[in-house]
Amino acid sequence: MGNKSVTSKITNGSVTTEEYIDINENENKESTTLLWFDPNIRSRRDIEQTTQRLRLINDYVKFYTDLDECIKFIKSINREKIFLIISESKASQLLPHVSCLRQVDSIFIYSMKKQQHEHLINEYSKIIGIYTDLDELCKALQEQIDLVDNQLQTFSFFDQNQKPTKDLSKESGEFIWFQLFNYVMARFPRIEQAKQEMIEMCRQYYHGNTKELKLISQFEREYQSEEAIYWYAKESFVYKLSNKALRSEDIDMLYTFRYFIIDLSESLRREHKKILSSNEEIFTVYRGGKLDKEEFDKLKENQGKLISTNGYLSTSRLRSQACIFAMKPTKRTDVISVLFQIECNIKQIGNSVIFADIAQFSQYPNDKDVLFDLNACFKIESIEQDESLELIRMKVSNAGEIITKDYIELTQRETEEKTVSIVFGRLMCNLRQYDKSQKYFEQLLNDPNGEDLAWIEFNIGRALRFKGEWKEAREHFDCAYDRMIKNKPARVRDSAHVLDAIGLILENQEKYDEALDFYKRALDIKEKCYLPGSISIATSFNNIGNILSVQRKYNEALDFYKQALDIKEKSHPSGHVSIAASHNKIGIILRGQGKYDEALKYYQRALEMQEEHYPSGHGDIAQSLNNIGHILSDQAKCDEALNYYQRALKIREKYYLSGHVAIVQSLNNIGGLLFEQEKYGEALDYYQQLLKIQEKYYPSDHLDIAQSLNKIGKILYHQERYDTALDYYQRALKIQEKHYSPCHVDIAASLNDIGNIFSDQGKYDEALDYYQQALKMREKCYPSGHVDIAQSLYNIGIILKQQGKYNEALNHYQQALKMQEKYYPSGHMDIAASLSSIGLILDKQGKYDEALDYYQRSLKIQEKYYPFGHVDIARNLNSIGTILYDEGKYSDALDYYQRSLKMQEEYYRSGHVDIARSLYNIGAIFCDQEKYDEALDYLQRALKMREKYCLSDHVNIGQCLNIIGVCYEKQNRTKMALDYYQRALIIFVKFLPADHPSRVRTEDRIHRLTKKK
Repeated sequence: MGNKSVTSKITNGSVTTEEYIDINENENKESTTLLWFDPNIRSRRDIEQTTQRLRLINDYVKFYTDLDECIKFIKSINREKIFLIISESKASQLLPHVSCLRQVDSIFIYSMKKQQHEHLINEYSKIIGIYTDLDELCKALQEQIDLVDNQLQTFSFFDQNQKPTKDLSKESGEFIWFQLFNYVMARFPRIEQAKQEMIEMCRQYYHGNTKELKLISQFEREYQSEEAIYWYAKESFVYKLSNKALRSEDIDMLYTFRYFIIDLSESLRREHKKILSSNEEIFTVYRGGKLDKEEFDKLKENQGKLISTNGYLSTSRLRSQACIFAMKPTKRTDVISVLFQIECNIKQIGNSVIFADIAQFSQYPNDKDVLFDLNACFKIESIEQDESLELIRMKVSNAGEIITKDYIELTQRETEEKTVSIVFGRLMCNLRQYDKSQKYFEQLLNDPNGEDLAWIEFNIGRALRFKGEWKEAREHFDCAYDRMIKNKPARVRDSAHVLDAIGLILENQEKYDEALDFYKRALDIKEKCYLPGSISIATSFNNIGNILSVQRKYNEALDFYKQALDIKEKSHPSGHVSIAASHNKIGIILRGQGKYDEALKYYQRALEMQEEHYPSGHGDIAQSLNNIGHILSDQAKCDEALNYYQRALKIREKYYLSGHVAIVQSLNNIGGLLFEQEKYGEALDYYQQLLKIQEKYYPSDHLDIAQSLNKIGKILYHQERYDTALDYYQRALKIQEKHYSPCHVDIAASLNDIGNIFSDQGKYDEALDYYQQALKMREKCYPSGHVDIAQSLYNIGIILKQQGKYNEALNHYQQALKMQEKYYPSGHMDIAASLSSIGLILDKQGKYDEALDYYQRSLKIQEKYYPFGHVDIARNLNSIGTILYDEGKYSDALDYYQRSLKMQEEYYRSGHVDIARSLYNIGAIFCDQEKYDEALDYLQRALKMREKYCLSDHVNIGQCLNIIGVCYEKQNRTKMALDYYQRALIIFVKFLPADHPSRVRTEDRIHRLTKKK
């Protein structure tokens, strides 16, 4: 390994070493990793000599003996290229897992049995060769690493058609990051201490590497600022480490190398002046190399857009020299030879892009090398095939400088933070690089060099808030506020931003009243210190609106959102994304008020603005698609909603990293919609994807994990996988009890879910206990009459009904209904459910007319809020049919059952237990009407569907078997009747008590037929 001594030992599956000092153990600071996998490495006597030889080729070397650990390590690498050596014994096991990974550049097989493994070369394109001799292997490694070192480059793209905004896509953000980086480096003082810090870090990192240590000592003795290009051009340790730090945007490393980076940029600027003072007007340079298909395709996708390299870019004035690199032989068959042709109008570009002739500093002056500085920007003009390579034509562009200035001005205007150094750190936070942003500002706090300490503290707090470390964030915000207020004179205007930030933390902590207080304090300051109609005032209106929205004070929230929108429409050009954001917020309120059509119009206008503003796509577009999906879902337009949700997910997967909260949100939405459609298998797949991401990126006891566990539990519950569901619910409850006080609404919800399982398992006493715990908790947490209290009362009513305690059940249902009707004065589906349940109790009590009235009131609400044919309407039609059936009104009952069946078959195209219920009910009527052939047709269809969708021994299957037996008995088909009765009895004996009427009647029928037989 690059940071290890040459004395090696093997522990925990990888080769480690003795007697070394390292502050960055197990971290590669270069761009390449040399990895050797061999389960029998312990038996090699020459391991120390082998390690020495490999480190002369590439400093960072790792050995692995365990297959799974090796695969895990390779998959964890995302910023380096891996050169993989595999010993013969496990090649066929490892290759399928890693050969297709982008980070694996080349593979070398080390085997004494060459012929046995030659077939692998044809199967895996990245295999360079099979080697029986260590010298041959080392030679091949050196050649391949040299080839990659000379062409290793990463790119950032920017769509210049994208209008200025502080909310950038990941790629556009990285583009501006590198544009800003040089500005930031230039502000650091050039002091000897910085040089010594860099040298000491390099010595520790290369401990045990004699070759690099000699160069480090030489650098310490001889280096002069004027020689920065020379040291870079010779590809020494400063070249390797600074380039890796740039490509990985490693803030710690870049800060350590600030001394050299400042010198190199200054040297390039000095040499650039020579080009400007020459008579040269247009010059063309070239760069040759090889790209894998994914990299090449990305370049093709971005034709016409701006591109910058994530580091320095080395080119040559000689096309022939660049072609040598492009056409250099390689045994890899999956790479594309490319030639970059870069044209520059020197006079037009001026100092906006820095580049220099460096032949005089190079070990190979005849190569006529030209080196571009960090923030060089180009436009991809075209990509076309030119004989045996792909020619990529680019032009040097000053657009990067213009875009960066626009971004700086926009950020400064909206945040009050004036310096580029602060803007740079904020950008990392905006790109969700929270750790990097925090480290950057912490370094700035230790070495402020005149920067504003209050804004530095503020931005440390901002990064911590985004990481969810609210307590620590609050401490930094408080410190920033104190610095501002204690300043002479007090910086009251600036302090409003800190008050807003504290309000956000309190909002995240669900301390809404406190958050509202801070937001109002911020607004008071802004209304005194800012001009009327300031965008900052609009921000406060939005913040206050957010709190009122959460508190369901929709009319008040809407008023604040509309005030914010009014300011934005006067301050921004038509169609600005900030106006779109306000349209989305107003849409959310209208949705909360049940005004779906109005909400949809606001969402669609927001989407139109965003698609105009972001022609190449953006996360905000995904959010609007998501919002439209919500409305369509509310309107039960499930297929349309699913389409919008999936479009949103597709965009988010393109623009965000896999663990991003927006991707999590999309998976959650799709899973939720599929759950509502009762497509439980598909929903489960999405929720499990969601949980997998959360378990990878979040702490094991994160509350979002608890939510996902609960959702998976609900799916399993509906699939009647009760024991597994219970396990998920209990895991969720355990996390919630760790985070929340003993009385919390989320804990109550989990208790309620567990109660549902016990209810369905027929464990009514246990279910009642959990429901009562949930009720007790909700009565403490919520104001009297809250709908969640109503839900608990309703659930307790279900248990009491199951226990035959109809009067008590009715009392609980009526309490729930009273609360719901008060809470939802315009009607709601929960009211419909309570009305139906009361109807069911009255039906059980033989009060058919009253029951029918409640069912019809329920149906009226459902027909108001649901589209025609909704499954809940179908269920209510079934219930009304049952009342009519109990009253002996078979024809009327049959009409309701058939209407219900028609809706269900339209809604559930592939079948469902509700369809089985309607088929059963229709069959029962035909049986009572002595139309046995028709009855059997419906009942057999019902049985077939129940056997498909219920557990194999479900009681409902027993009921179906039993009534089919009745029909056969009435037709005097005794043998068939007896067979069905016996099958029904097996199920009834398993699930029903001995005195249950269904069981008793079936036993009597079997006895009668057996005796008759």
